[in-house]
Amino acid sequence: MKLNIEQAVEDGKVSNDDAQAALKFLGAKRHLSLTNYVYAKKGIRKDLQNGQDYQATERVMTAMGANEIPLSTLTAEPLENQFWSAFDQLFNLTEVSMREHMPFFITDPNNRMKVQAILDGRRDAVGGAEETKQLSA
Repeated sequence: MKLNIEQAVEDGKVSNDDAQAALKFLGAKRHLSLTNYVYAKKGIRKDLQNGQDYQATERVMTAMGANEIPLSTLTAEPLENQFWSAFDQLFNLTEVSMREHMPFFITDPNNRMKVQAILDGRRDAVGGAEETKQLSA
């Protein structure tokens, strides 16, 4: 998601200030957490909806095309998991694309080789090619 936000800034779809505020709201120091965002989006955390950082996050999500991701409280799947699943589909984020982009987010060649070995071992364990299945409700 961070790369998508950076790309939206580079493309002029969103300001750098909005991008920084969104990353701050999403907790960019370690890993991104969408919990507060999806709770505010669904009206569970109405106290966050008028905050500047939430509003900036909404502008960033709109610029990326991720603001209309459907979220349902009628399922046992947590809202954040629903968001990430839909986000992955929206941006075609698969293991194959992750392997292609690995040099961009794992810069240390030694660590990249370790991750590659883990992924190769996982692929061998599940029988080769990546497979995605959509489960019906």
